[in-house]
Amino acid sequence: MKARAQVLTGPEEFELRELDVPDPGPGELRMRVHACGICGSDKVLAQVAPAGTVLGHEVVAEVEARGPGVRDWQVGERGIPIGDHLGMGEDGRSGGFSDLILVSADSCVRVPRALPSLEAVLAEPLGNGLHFVGRGRLHAGQRVAILGAGQIGLSILYWARRFGAGRIVVSEPTPARAQLARELGADVVLDPSSQESMGKTITEALGGRPEIVFEATGRPAVMRDAVRMVGGGGGVVVLSGITLEEIAIRPASLCLKETDLVFPLGTVKEEVEEVVAVLAGREFPAERFISHRIEQAAIPAALRDLGAPRDQIKVVVDYIG
Repeated sequence: MKARAQVLTGPEEFELRELDVPDPGPGELRMRVHACGICGSDKVLAQVAPAGTVLGHEVVAEVEARGPGVRDWQVGERGIPIGDHLGMGEDGRSGGFSDLILVSADSCVRVPRALPSLEAVLAEPLGNGLHFVGRGRLHAGQRVAILGAGQIGLSILYWARRFGAGRIVVSEPTPARAQLARELGADVVLDPSSQESMGKTITEALGGRPEIVFEATGRPAVMRDAVRMVGGGGGVVVLSGITLEEIAIRPASLCLKETDLVFPLGTVKEEVEEVVAVLAGREFPAERFISHRIEQAAIPAALRDLGAPRDQIKVVVDYIG
């Protein structure tokens, strides 16, 4: 079986190629991709993954063939593969930048019939937000700062508000993202480019230092700001953004405040099942979250644009039109 895939040929360089996809082996599914979200981590992986990698881990796809021993899935059902090294480079499976993939059947979360694929594709990034809020040990009523309102920051905001956070302040310079942050429940949205001291301004807006800071930009300077602004007495800083750069911190300053630094990776299958139920229940504004739908050929340009964000929130590769 042939697939068309955007194949990494060098750092941030791609070529659209035809690839052979074998029949599924024991416990595997061959799936036709309906949609694949583009994640900031794809941009990072595109800089370091080996040539030949097919990226894309935010996938919803339809079962086309079952391998031996697979009984829980039927041809025509849709699923969301989670983990399984999908689109992760060396020793990983080809991801959703290909229109046809092989995955482990056990890795997949079933998509209800009534949930469109172009909404179900949000399950993985929303699952990340759920995971990051859980790793931050959020309690009802806590003061929360979210630095960055891209897809991860907005996902964190949705779950933080859903789980009863107190006052929430979001830092975001892009008007479209800032507006969606307000719609999702941020009490205050600040433009960092117009502030002399974000830490001071956020503290004033919250009525006290944040008890949890979620850093969601992946920028070292913002990570340092997050560490400085968190309150004492066991505050938590969740570094949700991804960067290849080094950051310097002063352990003594963290020790004096008893700050916890958390470096979460990503969502797990059980969280994605919870997210799918939320999406199926129309409890999340999926139509507002997806800002751009693109064709497979436009993937390289979309990844380049992530480095200079304008109005992107969630960019999705649409294979079904």
